[in-house]
Amino acid sequence: MQDVIVVTGNLTAAPEPRTTSSGAAMTTFTVASTERRLDGGRWIDVHTNFYRVSTHRKLAEHALASLTKGQRVIVAGRLRLKEWEANGRSGVSADLDATAVGPDLLFGTTTFEKDAEMSGAAQSGGVHPSHSESTGWAAPGSSPAPTAGTSGDPAGDGTGVRDGAGALVGAAAGVGEGGWDAPDGSDTTPF
Repeated sequence: MQDVIVVTGNLTAAPEPRTTSSGAAMTTFTVASTERRLDGGRWIDVHTNFYRVSTHRKLAEHALASLTKGQRVIVAGRLRLKEWEANGRSGVSADLDATAVGPDLLFGTTTFEKDAEMSGAAQSGGVHPSHSESTGWAAPGSSPAPTAGTSGDPAGDGTGVRDGAGALVGAAAGVGEGGWDAPDGSDTTPF
């Protein structure tokens, strides 16, 4: 049994490219995840955990091309605790074999560029028919209305979560143009 966890934190250094013994691409990097607490009306850093992250194959290529030192990321993967001993010291390292890596959009924006090789393979087979017409991805700043029967249109009647003028309706109406608004309507966060 393996534990799967999700970690948010910052890269402590630039990702390093490697190659496995079988010749597959591998990229490694370290993520520092700091716990923050509210103390007397101020947020303070309490403790930092460091995770060594390994990515493989396409995820490794994309991580190497996309990530930089200091960038805030979200990493999901299998946790492995490894005991180590060196120079008379010993300890335990927390290693993550990543299955997904992405930017933490709470702290900034990004532009997604779909891998042409991956999208070509997906369209030639192995994709659910409802996803073959459109990938669901939109250019930055655009808000396409969902089409009937897609996951963005839960009713399946073409109304989606936007009205005819493109305004948000229903539960999605609580979402501001920049994303989910804070409960008091401000854009500030405690971290």
